[in-house]
Amino acid sequence: MNVLKTLAAGAAMMVAGLSPALAETSYEGKQLTLLINYGAGGSTDVEGRLIAKHLAKHIPGSPDIIVQNMPGGGGNIGSNFLGTSAKADGMTVGFFTWNPIDQIIEAPGLMINYNDFDFIAGISQPTIFYMRKDVAPGVETPEDLLKTEGFKAGTLSPTIHQTIRTRLALDLLEIPFTLVSGYKGLNDVATAVLQDEVQLSNGSLTSYSSSIIPMLIEPEVATPLFHFDVEKDGEFAADPLLDQYNTATFLDLYHAKFGEETMPSGENWEALRLINNIMEAMYRSVFMPPNSPDDAVEIMRTAFSELSTDEEFLADYEKTVGIPPRMTVGDAGQAIINELGDLTPEFVEGFTAYVNQ
Repeated sequence: MNVLKTLAAGAAMMVAGLSPALAETSYEGKQLTLLINYGAGGSTDVEGRLIAKHLAKHIPGSPDIIVQNMPGGGGNIGSNFLGTSAKADGMTVGFFTWNPIDQIIEAPGLMINYNDFDFIAGISQPTIFYMRKDVAPGVETPEDLLKTEGFKAGTLSPTIHQTIRTRLALDLLEIPFTLVSGYKGLNDVATAVLQDEVQLSNGSLTSYSSSIIPMLIEPEVATPLFHFDVEKDGEFAADPLLDQYNTATFLDLYHAKFGEETMPSGENWEALRLINNIMEAMYRSVFMPPNSPDDAVEIMRTAFSELSTDEEFLADYEKTVGIPPRMTVGDAGQAIINELGDLTPEFVEGFTAYVNQ
């Protein structure tokens, strides 16, 4: 699909050189609101507050940055507010864990298309799956997942990428499971695994580093399983930034079950590739309201471009998250989001039916 080529190219471009625009929007003595679409203390909030701590010095006028959490609706309440209610005056920026699936399937909870926003930047964020060790017949290595069946997989809202990627991965591996969706946050899911309400889940690396490792991995309650392969130019490889986490990749497990020369195929595989390429490039996304002033958009893009080389921010981010940030800034990210509107009707119909099962 054309979208996969664009996604791979956009992820490879990362940060393009941006030249500051002549400013008409003034931030001198102003207050900039950073809107976060998940609750305080979660992984999105942790990263958003890191951004807020370092961003102002890269904005002419060094405005005060106020963080506002607006959780709910699988992130859609915050997205809807930014798209339909926030003033397009350059003084509000959304830092979101976004969910492109809702746009693809035209979910009623999302009131605006992401390509209607002014895109600023995206931050890559790997996802790691984990499972309780006491699931029969015992889970000590990633390959032991292939021997299990009948466990419960805990996820967030039914249509969010975290849920759909869980379903697609386990279905492609042909592992029987029961889905338990509807948890409000990744910390809630991790707590459910600790309490044995569910036995398998996954989280962004921020959540994994800050919550899952101390709660589940270090006490040896759970075993790290796998992360999704990184695709570039049609080739797949492990994420080099995750070497320290002792996980397999999804394709490692697929090959272990079906043979080294066997590759996944079919609609579910194409759907998983699509979502993975989007989320691996821009798990977190930074938007401004539709029709924001052009110069304000350029100022913010330039600020995030500078932030990506800010040594203090990089050190702070890596200390908290465990890996350095990988950013996509400006037009490269906008192209990825615009491609969401170019999916074939056949793909959209089949994918929508799968999500709505």
